[in-house]
Amino acid sequence: MSLKLSVLWSALAGYSVAFFRELALSHDVRIQLIYQTASADAPYASFDLSFCNSVLQDSPEIRGQLEPAIAGFRPDAMLMISWNYRHFMQIARALRQRGVHVVSAMDNQWCGRAKQYLGIIASPFYLRPCIDTFLVPGSSQAKFARKLGYNNVLYGYAAADVDCFRNTVPIIQRERSFLFVGRLVQAKNIAGLVEAYQLYRKLVKNPWHLKVVGTGPLSAQMLGMSGLRMLGFVQPAELPAVMKAARCLVLPSLVEPWGVVIQEAAAAGLPIIASCKCGAAASYIHDGVNGYVVRPRPDEIASAMARISEASEETLNSMSQTGTEIAGLWTVSKLASSFHAHLRAHVSAVRLPGLREQASAS
Repeated sequence: MSLKLSVLWSALAGYSVAFFRELALSHDVRIQLIYQTASADAPYASFDLSFCNSVLQDSPEIRGQLEPAIAGFRPDAMLMISWNYRHFMQIARALRQRGVHVVSAMDNQWCGRAKQYLGIIASPFYLRPCIDTFLVPGSSQAKFARKLGYNNVLYGYAAADVDCFRNTVPIIQRERSFLFVGRLVQAKNIAGLVEAYQLYRKLVKNPWHLKVVGTGPLSAQMLGMSGLRMLGFVQPAELPAVMKAARCLVLPSLVEPWGVVIQEAAAAGLPIIASCKCGAAASYIHDGVNGYVVRPRPDEIASAMARISEASEETLNSMSQTGTEIAGLWTVSKLASSFHAHLRAHVSAVRLPGLREQASAS
């Protein structure tokens, strides 16, 4: 059964495009893609979107055209990035009133903040008239969705394109270096990373280099540091090669709802040091087995870096192999299959009554 899906998205990333492509090519889902431009901190090159049936780039100038374009496409279902975009929510409400199944992605962890409790109060009036269910990456996000009144949550959002990151180079043959991948902003704990790396260099005799992939307003804080290599922004297609030339990912974020780079690094065979604020850490890091989960404090980050760089070859090999196995437990292919099965079940339930009425009339 061929399905038509309207996707309303923010800036595209490699893993999201891989998900949409898998839906289109492996499950015969006809996709209308509406997306926003990338931010200056993440200047992605254009993606090959030839698998889509329709592509529109969202902007204030064409927003009045979006709803008629979607109506003309006549989707069976809609997938949107989140409820943070007012015009997407208006379209979702209108489509849901016409019987279109609406799914919203969500990576917000349940933290018990006052704003989240306000969301719970507002959900019956603001969210539930627009959204049928949420697609979430993990258990903390699912907990939040259930508190919002959604018990039929879909799991697995933000799966990494695991096959692209796998490689056969043993970890002990790679360059002795740590790797940070992300925007150079306060939420990523750049100041903490700088202090941690400086502490680490005092803890060991032969410190590893620190490679930094990314751009942002805090880049100046990293200039001139001993042992640091600034690689700038790296396009998604080039990131697997960068990971192939490092031995450990470090992600010390203060705020990180998920962090797909953690699964990507695990797939690449990298041991991982991540803060406890990273949502994906709970799924893809077994503490002490394929990496370390630490508080986002410079001393704890530095200590974990020392443990990794001082580990034996046997330990590093074991960490690398275990991480690869963990990363492979959930893939873009599995996400697309699961999501397609959900859509197919819903659309069948909607279509069958209509088909029965047509059969009775004939």
